Amino acid sequence: MKFLIHTYPKRLWYVEEFLVPSLKAQGAENIEIWNDIEKKGNLRACMESFAARSGNGGTWHLQDDVIICHDFVEQCEEHDDGVVFGFCCRNFNDRLSAYGDVYVPDAWNSFQCVRIPDQWARECADWVFSLKWETESTCPELPILWKLNKGDDTFFHEFMASRYSTETAENMKPNIVDHVDYLVGGSSINYRDYIARAEYFEDQYLIEELAQAIKRRNSR
Repeated sequence: MKFLIHTYPKRLWYVEEFLVPSLKAQGAENIEIWNDIEKKGNLRACMESFAARSGNGGTWHLQDDVIICHDFVEQCEEHDDGVVFGFCCRNFNDRLSAYGDVYVPDAWNSFQCVRIPDQWARECADWVFSLKWETESTCPELPILWKLNKGDDTFFHEFMASRYSTETAENMKPNIVDHVDYLVGGSSINYRDYIARAEYFEDQYLIEELAQAIKRRNSR
């Protein structure tokens, strides 16, 4: 089972000091960090990481601003098949009642935690870089996001809708990560006047523990 953490230099401290140790403490071994040291930006860096996937298995993709639940690795092992979204948020326009196995159009959206078959990841990268989305998708957001070099999650969702609309994905409830960007410097992509939390994350005590640990770190 493979994990890939998407990050950039400013957030690497959290990945190395908190996120990776929490994964290893639960027994995760195959952990890769995709650090955007060349400042390629959200969309390009993500798609390059997709293009670099190998084999016919799958990878659990994590953003650098999440906290994992107490049995995260165990849950990933139990659900390690197909496309799986481990996070949903009402502020991100996810249909909160759509959990369990759903058709691709009802899959949740955010990339805080998502398992993607490596073959689909490679195909998605080609779909984006070759501009096939211009003729295969009618989503009006894509040309704007392309110019802004962001919206990796939207591009992937549109890729699935265009190529695999009759396939299914899994929306996991409870959520297995929560979004804690407000503890680690805020969003690196979009300005928000709200805190975008997971709808169904149950281990709230872990967030308080993390907040205290970061506070101690920053007071050294």
